[in-house]
Amino acid sequence: MSRSKLTRNIVLIVFLCFLLSTFVSLWSLRLMARNNMEALCKSLTGRIYDTISGQLSEPVVVARTMANDSFLIDLLATEKARSSERNAQIMQNYLASLKDGLNYESAFVVSAASLKYYTWQGLGKQINPEGGERDRWYTDFLSHNEEYQLDVDRDEFGADAWTVFVDTRIETHDGKLLGVCGVGMRMTGTQQLFTELERDYGVQIDLVDPDGLVMVNTNESAIETERLEGIILNREEDYRFQELDRREYVVTKYIGKLGWYLVVRTDGRNESSRFLNVLFLNIGLCLLVMAILVIAVRIILERTRALTHASFRDQTTGLLNRRAFEEDKEALTDRPPDADFTYVTADLNGLKWANDNLGHAAGDELIRGAADCLKEIFGSYGKVYRIGGDEFSVIMNLPEEKLAPLMRKLEEKTAAWKGEKNDRLSISCGWVAGREFPSENLAELIRISDERMYAAKDEYYRKTGKERRT
Repeated sequence: MSRSKLTRNIVLIVFLCFLLSTFVSLWSLRLMARNNMEALCKSLTGRIYDTISGQLSEPVVVARTMANDSFLIDLLATEKARSSERNAQIMQNYLASLKDGLNYESAFVVSAASLKYYTWQGLGKQINPEGGERDRWYTDFLSHNEEYQLDVDRDEFGADAWTVFVDTRIETHDGKLLGVCGVGMRMTGTQQLFTELERDYGVQIDLVDPDGLVMVNTNESAIETERLEGIILNREEDYRFQELDRREYVVTKYIGKLGWYLVVRTDGRNESSRFLNVLFLNIGLCLLVMAILVIAVRIILERTRALTHASFRDQTTGLLNRRAFEEDKEALTDRPPDADFTYVTADLNGLKWANDNLGHAAGDELIRGAADCLKEIFGSYGKVYRIGGDEFSVIMNLPEEKLAPLMRKLEEKTAAWKGEKNDRLSISCGWVAGREFPSENLAELIRISDERMYAAKDEYYRKTGKERRT
C-alpha cells in the first residue's frame, strides 16, 4: 500500500470515529439537557424568586405595619376634630419620617372620610374616584376587598415616574374602613434588579398579574400594556414548567405576598448554542488530532521507508543487496517466469589483484564502477543487485532481441571506464532469457546464467593470462 493511500485511510478512519463520537456526545448531551432542563429551570427560578420576593416583600410588611399603626388609626378616626391644615401637617411629618427613615420614594395615606390624599409633602390632592382617571385605583382596590395589593402606576407627586405601590386597607378593630395607606418603590430600582438577574442567568424575567398583564419588566413600554400569551398561570402550582412551541422554556411561580406571578423564560437557542459549542469543539479537536496524526504518519512512513531502503540497499554501491534479491527471487519462484523474463549474472574481474596490489580503496573503486555501469545499462529495464563481494545480478522483463544490444553497450561502457586508482574495468557476464527455456523454473534459469558467467570468466583469464583468485 502506498504512503498516500495509507495516510488517507488513517485520516478517514479517524474522521469516521470523530463523527461517531460527536453524534454520541451530542445525542447524550441533548438527552441529558432535556431531562435536566426542567430541574435546572426550576432551580434557577427558585433563586430568582428568593431574590425578588425578599426585595418586594419588605414594602408589603411596611405598608401593613402602617395600616395597623394605632397612631395612624387614631389620626384618621379623629380627622374631623382638627383643621385641614393641622391634619396635613401631622400627616406630612408622619409620612416624611417614614419615607426618609426606610428609604422609600413614596409614602401616602388616603382618608376614606374626606378622600384627601396625603403625601410626605403634605396634602397632595382631593381624589375623585368616580371621575378621575388617575384615582380609579382607589375604587378598584376597595372593590376587591383585599387586605393589600401591589399596583404599578406613575407617581404624580414623584416626577411621574413608574412606581410600584403597595396599597393597604386601614380599618378599625370592628372592621370599619378608615382609608388606604402604603409606600412606593421606584420601578428603576426593580428594573435594575431584573437587569442584573437577566444578565447573570441569561433569562427573561417578568412579573405579571393573574390575567398575564405585565406589571414589572425591564422594558417600560411593556408595563401594563403587554400580556404574556400561551403561558398557563396556576396559583396552586409550586413551580410550573412549560415548553412552548417556539423552543422557549418557561417556569412560573405564584408570589402570594404580592398577588403576582413570577415568569422566567429561557430561550431554547441557549441550548442550541451549547450544542454548537460542543460540535465546534469536537471539530476543532478532530482537526487538531488529524493534523497531528497526518504529520506523525508521514514521519513514521518516511523513517520506515528510509529504514527499509537502507535494509535493502548495499552501502558501497547503492544497489539492491542480497536480502532484496532473495525476497524478489522468492516472490518470482511462486509463479512461472514471464516470456520476457531475463536474468543476468555479472562478476567483477581483477578485484583480488586490485585489493592485493593497490589496496582496498582501489578494490572498492572497481566495485562502484561495475555497479554504475550495470545500473546505467540495465537500471531502466529492471533491478540490479549486488549479491556478494564482486557478484552482481540483474532481473529484467526484456524482449530477447534487445538483450544482445544491451550487452554490447555494457562492454563499451566498461571498456571506456577510467578510475582514479584503476585504469581499466572488466566484468564477466552470463545471461538467460525465459524464451530459451520456457519449461524451466527460476532456479534452473539462474543456474544456467551462472554457468554461462563462469564460462565467460574462464575465457577472460585464458585470454589475459592473469592469475585467477582462489
